[in-house]
Formats: sequence, structure tokens, C-alpha cells
Amino acid sequence: MKATQRIAVFLPNWVGDVVMATPALRALRKVFPAGDSQITFVGKAVSLATVSGCHWADGTLEDRSSSPDRLSGFFQTAGELRRRRIDLAILLPNSLRSALLAKTGGCRHIAGYNRDGRGLLLTDRLTPNRNSNGKFAAGSMIDYYNKLPEYFGALPEEIGCVMSLPVGQSEEIKAQQLFCEAGVDLAKPVVILNPGCAFGPSKMWGAQRYAQLADELIEQRSCNIIINAAPNERRIASRVAGAMRYTPLLNFAERKNTLPLLRSLMKRCDLLVTNDTGARHIGAAFGVALVTIFASTDQQWTDLYYDR
Repeated sequence: MKATQRIAVFLPNWVGDVVMATPALRALRKVFPAGDSQITFVGKAVSLATVSGCHWADGTLEDRSSSPDRLSGFFQTAGELRRRRIDLAILLPNSLRSALLAKTGGCRHIAGYNRDGRGLLLTDRLTPNRNSNGKFAAGSMIDYYNKLPEYFGALPEEIGCVMSLPVGQSEEIKAQQLFCEAGVDLAKPVVILNPGCAFGPSKMWGAQRYAQLADELIEQRSCNIIINAAPNERRIASRVAGAMRYTPLLNFAERKNTLPLLRSLMKRCDLLVTNDTGARHIGAAFGVALVTIFASTDQQWTDLYYDR
């Protein structure tokens, strides 16, 4: 009997990057099918939550090497990798840390891009594209991640560029309950405003502008307004709600939200107005019409191949 191949796929660290990696994650499951292979997703808690409930992995391992006690977390995670006796680690992040973790965790083969001075730690090295001046060539991270399953035999036309995310039944029920409690009228457009951003004011549209837009959408289109906020974005969400003349039907500055619940809310949304942050990518994964406010980001890196 052929031994099951044990594979650890290291997820990107940011929500948006994880969503852009979903075509590659789907393809890796096809290249290494269940039964012949056992795939473990390794990532920060937020990365694992982004794809929770998917069928592209057989298990997960939280990477604690970025926790407050980084050294202890690093060796805890490496020890768990050793116990799982990983045959192949596939690194989506570019970091030296991820390669060190795979190496310390005893992974027999380590595949990833030859960046961040980690080439000697990799057994399978992919070369990133560079410009004539030697700098890394800008391009969609979807294409960038897709090169990894291509390396293992997946065909580009089979991988594709369409992002997707699962929706759990419990979150579906909770989203429906929230809509009912808030009095959302599904005969009218549902609009989610996402005023926060992980990198702070440099990538954010002003709270007053979001508030003005929300009021106009209510007055002119009778829209249902939902203000989204991660836990560290509640202040900006409160400022938007406070500057509005009307009251949003749902304001996550005042209640807990989770990434699985946000996925279910996005599924019910008609329009998302957002800064260039992870919520934008989640919206695109569910086919939501998007208005994205870009600041200093090079848009080539976050091209979603999405025309809505």
C-alpha cells in the first residue's frame, strides 16, 4: 500500500492574501488528492479563520511564531510539525521565518519562492519575476501564488483566477437572524461599508466621506446600510456612524463580528464600498459589486481579475 504523503501548506499572513491564494489552494488539493495525501494548513489564527470550513485541507495548525512570546511560539509550532512528520512544506509566504519554521519542524522537502535570503533552506526553489532593473516585477498575487501548484503539475487553465470561500451553516443561520433582527429589507439594496484598514490612515477614506455616502445611499436608493469593522477598526466605524444623519441597520462597531460571519454577510450583499483591505477580497469571492478606494498601494499587486 502506498504511504499517504503528509503536506503542510503555509498560508499567507493577511486576509486579502489568503483569499487571493484560494485558486492555488484548490489546485493543490487536486494535485494532492485526499486519500493519497494529507494536507495541513499552517497559518496565523486569522489566516486559518479566513478559509475555515473549506475542503481543501484535512487539518490545520496554528502558527504561534508571531505571538507575543515569539520564540516559545516558534518552537511549539515547530514541535507540532515534527510530530506530524511532514514530507513536503509548501510556503506561500515569502518570509525567512516560514522557511526556518519548516526546517526546524523537520519537513523533508520545502518548496517556495527564493526570496528573503532563504534559498539554502529550500529544496524546491521558484524564481520570482524581476524587471530589467533587478527589482521584483509587480503583478497580481493570484498569479504569484498559482505558480506553486503549477510547479507540482497543475495546468494554468485548470487553476484559474476565480477566488472562492466556503460558508458554514451556523454562520448562515446567524446572518439570517441578524438581518431579521435589524429589519433588513431584502427588496432594497444591501450595502456594506468597510471604513477600516490594517495599515491605518494612509490607506483609508475619511469617516466623514463614508458617512455622507451612506446618507445619500439611504436618501436616493433606500439602501440597507451595514458598517463592517474588525475588532481593531471599531473606532473608525463608530466615527462613521456618528457622522451619519441616519442610523445604520447594522453597525459592527457595537457588536462582535467574525470572518466566518462576514463571509455569510457578504453573500447577502449587493454592494461593498471599502478601502483596499481584506474585506474587498472577501466581497469579490462572493461576486459582490465593489467600489474600492485605493491610496498608496500599487494596484497591480492586488489585481483580482474581477470586473464588478
